[in-house]
Amino acid sequence: MLKFPNSCLVLVLVLFSSILTQPLLTTKSEVEYWPTEEWLKSSPRKQEMDGKLLDDMIDYMEGLTTHVDSIVVIKNGYIVQEGYFGLYESSWKHALWSVTKSFICSLIGIALKEGYIESVNEKVLDFFPDRNISNLDSRKEAMEIRHLLAMTTGMAYPGDDEIWPGWMTSEDQVLYILDLPMATDPGAIFNYDTGGTHLLSAIIQEVTGNTTLEFAIEYLFNPLGIDDIHWERDRTGVYYGGHGLFLTTRDIAKLGYLYLNNGTWDGEQILPENWVEDTTNLYWNLGNDWAYGKLWWLHPSLGIYHAAGRYGQHVYVIPEHNIIVAVTASLSVSDPEPYLYVIQQYILPAVENVTLPLDYIIGMSIPIICIIIIVRLKKSK
Repeated sequence: MLKFPNSCLVLVLVLFSSILTQPLLTTKSEVEYWPTEEWLKSSPRKQEMDGKLLDDMIDYMEGLTTHVDSIVVIKNGYIVQEGYFGLYESSWKHALWSVTKSFICSLIGIALKEGYIESVNEKVLDFFPDRNISNLDSRKEAMEIRHLLAMTTGMAYPGDDEIWPGWMTSEDQVLYILDLPMATDPGAIFNYDTGGTHLLSAIIQEVTGNTTLEFAIEYLFNPLGIDDIHWERDRTGVYYGGHGLFLTTRDIAKLGYLYLNNGTWDGEQILPENWVEDTTNLYWNLGNDWAYGKLWWLHPSLGIYHAAGRYGQHVYVIPEHNIIVAVTASLSVSDPEPYLYVIQQYILPAVENVTLPLDYIIGMSIPIICIIIIVRLKKSK
């Protein structure tokens, strides 16, 4: 009869205990690579996600009657799912509309870091000393960069739809915005203001001596490996600050990854160290789980912040799960956006419902089988 010493049983029990106490879901505390050249792909299971739910997500989006063009889901820096719908292809640049604003937000942060701007408390009008500005008063003179970032300028901005025809045909679109009368003190109310973000682009060009695009290529696009770019500008050569940028879906996801990693990229601090926290914290509560930071939208209950553009363009950042979701679309103004539903019904459950990996199950089974054999052999003695 075979005999097993008690020490063998103890060893097996220790092995079994060590396996059980290992964390089921590994934490990606260090970046394994940087997607400067290209994003790498991974199976959802390797990134602790349920691939079936992500496949169901694609099926759901393909069945939509609205015109969603693309979705890219990234976890731990790896593409775990992506889809391109209709005639849309992964290499195509897409109009980003107001997602441009979050890129401008990043460029203002870089201008601060590089010393071109001293502080977000600098007065806006100080950057345009040679302009003959109308409707001057103490409120307009008090307007600061931080008010442009937070959409709290106090200007009587009537809304994008109302101002668009006159503004877009103006010979000097920067002066057109500067000439607007004031409605409130700066900082008093939230008023979504694309014209104000165009002033931010003009400020970048004033302080750097380069165009906004040239500045972006040197300090943002080149470090992130973004080289397929189209950016529209106004009649005076100022690149639009609130719209006008065209990039691929994979490239806009890089902005989310930069923010997910607190403004660092491949060992380099691209943004000021506190910039991500400052711009993505709740600054203005708009109700119904909508809030605004500084050129980033927030969903506080979901722990999500995102860049958002007209007609369905978004870059969602979900820090708790190390996830980025980039989407482009050609929706109409009246079309409902499906993205928060997709995040809540497919993407977050794909993290929460992940099953035990096969290698983990095998690892637990071996010591269990050993214990059963040992116990039965001891009983048969």
